[in-house]
Amino acid sequence: MKTTVIKNDFENSTGQLTKFDRKYLRYVKEYDQPDTIADSVFSALRAGSIEQIETSLVVVANNMRADILLIGLSCLIIEREGIYIEAGYRSYLEYSGRLFEKLEIAPQTLSDAKNIMAAYIDHFKGLSKHGFKLGRNAHKLRYLEEAIVNHGEPEQAYKKVSTATFRDFVDWAKKSEQAALPSPEPKIKIKIDGGSVFIDGQNILNIPDTVPEKVKENVTKDLTETFRIRASGNEPFIVETYDRSEQRAIDIFLKKYRAGK
Repeated sequence: MKTTVIKNDFENSTGQLTKFDRKYLRYVKEYDQPDTIADSVFSALRAGSIEQIETSLVVVANNMRADILLIGLSCLIIEREGIYIEAGYRSYLEYSGRLFEKLEIAPQTLSDAKNIMAAYIDHFKGLSKHGFKLGRNAHKLRYLEEAIVNHGEPEQAYKKVSTATFRDFVDWAKKSEQAALPSPEPKIKIKIDGGSVFIDGQNILNIPDTVPEKVKENVTKDLTETFRIRASGNEPFIVETYDRSEQRAIDIFLKKYRAGK
């Protein structure tokens, strides 16, 4: 790709600027430090070559992966060793809010990194036998437990996670080889009409219009789900979780527990 060279008129500096400097890079010039990873990215962007840009971004991505996994390892140690108690917290779940404020990294990212490192350490022996390398394979570990539960063979899961692409492994991990049980049909009829909830034709709840829509939606959804579970012959149980990955961990445990009964 050919780039247009523009005379450098910024801050009395010398040299030449490309159109990318004038349109984009001048806004983030504080990150353009000599002899850094960022320097190679800026150079690639100024060249306007897709090959150079991609090469520089691979280096950035590799460093990002290493950094986030170090954070994940730290979170895991803080949780398992109870170090959060030193900061005055009763649980890691409570402490994680403070960590989010300090690091300004999305809670889901922190949780994923912690779970990846937990899976890597807990299954290290089996993974090592199949030549598993953390690096670019790290995110596959988010689905390792699910793969073991669904296929029942840890060794098969270790081999697959070490050799398959991310997408192929995730698709395989989520596919259960056990016949799924049919969902029980609810023995009651549930109907939602605006802010009103009807159970077997009886109006059991009316939520005023003054209640915020989100609150109304959550109350209606939670109550409906509770009645649906009871109608199927099961017992509802509310568990406080940090994110979807923790909910998935509970689902995986229940599958293991039920399979052993």
